[in-house]
Amino acid sequence: MKLYEYIIRRLILMIFVLLGISLIVFYLARGFPSGIDPVTPYIHSKMTAEQIEMVRKIHGFDQPLYIQFFYWIRDILQGDWGITGTWANSRPTNVVFFSHFPYTVELSVAATILTVAIGLPLGIISALKNNKLPDHVSRIIALAGYSVPAYWFGFVLQLVFFYYLSLWGLPHLPSSGASGMEGVVSCITGMPVLDGILAGNLGYTLDALAHLILPAFSLSFISMGFLTRIVRAGMLEVLRQDYITLARSKGLTERVVIYRHALKNALIPAVTLTGMFFALLLGGAMITEYVFAWPGVGQISLRAVFQGDSNFLLVYTLVTAAIIVIANLIVDVLYVFLDPRIKY
Repeated sequence: MKLYEYIIRRLILMIFVLLGISLIVFYLARGFPSGIDPVTPYIHSKMTAEQIEMVRKIHGFDQPLYIQFFYWIRDILQGDWGITGTWANSRPTNVVFFSHFPYTVELSVAATILTVAIGLPLGIISALKNNKLPDHVSRIIALAGYSVPAYWFGFVLQLVFFYYLSLWGLPHLPSSGASGMEGVVSCITGMPVLDGILAGNLGYTLDALAHLILPAFSLSFISMGFLTRIVRAGMLEVLRQDYITLARSKGLTERVVIYRHALKNALIPAVTLTGMFFALLLGGAMITEYVFAWPGVGQISLRAVFQGDSNFLLVYTLVTAAIIVIANLIVDVLYVFLDPRIKY
């Protein structure tokens, strides 16, 4: 099978995967009495009883649950994502979602960059210095990364780098929000750091970067531990292979042996892990965004869970599932370039 045929096949399968996920989430979101009535966000003070009943009929809210699902699919395909009641003033769900999604994208990209920039070298050093001091230090960092609860680590970062430093009169990092200079530059992409760069406003850019550091590091610390261990295990396995011994016997420098021959073959599981982490972060890191009051979709979805806002939860789940499925596909395609022996 050729690569493009494989991609087309996966994209077709993705439709059925998303349909199945949306069906499950729809029944969970709409089928429990704890959620708000789906017609509630559509109601405003000037609506009459007849108008409210008309809304029920248009969107199928007066139909059995399994029929409502098909009404919802119809509305989604027509571009009507419903109304979310997460705010006091109800707004279209797609407007709310995509106005907050850029914040999550920025946080996810920053966290992924930190994960790779720190976790990859730690894994390599740990493998090259196996059972020596650098390896032990790397193990401690990795173990702490995937053992420490995200919310607790976020609070510790706030306590140290905001509260104590400000208490002692030292320079400190912001503990919440995405920027302390809202409205200073025009919203182009919705990502504060990128908007600051595009506007050429250095002060705004540095302020947005300062707000980004703590939540991004909090997220990356969790995934960093997993990446470090995966890279270490992959490098240890590859370094024992015969072709590595042959490369060294030819007189190649250790740098060439490690980075040109060993690392490329050890990266396959690391690429998988990084791709999955990035996809999951794009779906919204609920706890971290909540702790740092980061205005991304993760925090909004958590609010929607508390309020039983089915419209937002359905869109959030559908988009998140699509991101994860597409990330899986991209990772599988990257395998071909990392290892030509892999065929589809």
